[in-house]
Amino acid sequence: MPYTAEISRTNPSCFLFLIDQSGSMSDTFGTNGTARPKSEGVADAVNRLLQNLAIKCAKSEGIRDYYHVGVIGYGAAVGPAFNNSLSGKTLAPISEIADHPARMEERTKKVDDGAGGLVDQTVKFPIWFDAVANGGTPMCQALTQAERVLTEWIAQHPNGFPPS
Repeated sequence: MPYTAEISRTNPSCFLFLIDQSGSMSDTFGTNGTARPKSEGVADAVNRLLQNLAIKCAKSEGIRDYYHVGVIGYGAAVGPAFNNSLSGKTLAPISEIADHPARMEERTKKVDDGAGGLVDQTVKFPIWFDAVANGGTPMCQALTQAERVLTEWIAQHPNGFPPS
């Protein structure tokens, strides 16, 4: 039987991402002129996911805190990986994350031109988490930190949807 607890502001859920930031993340992926470091691909994916979570929680009165989200990086060091005003925070409500990107970048994406083709369009892309590739791979330390963070979160939200 699937788990059916409701995710709400009174019973939020938690996403905690553990991100490999070791030196091996400078290795590239992709082919045919699209190769780029793994760390950049991961950073883009995490930033896009944070943006999508914020959009999913946006209502007419603002962003509802259905989720608490954190990013723990592990490489040369193990710890919270948010930038700017979120720096040092292991978990933050999605409204706080949405309101405090470290910066906005302009990116180009392909969009439908309405005639069956694609055109380039410039869009603003929020950055909360930067690409890092440095040091060893202290995964056990990251998992131990994640256990501490999630144990505390569960104690504070005993009826919340289980963390992911």
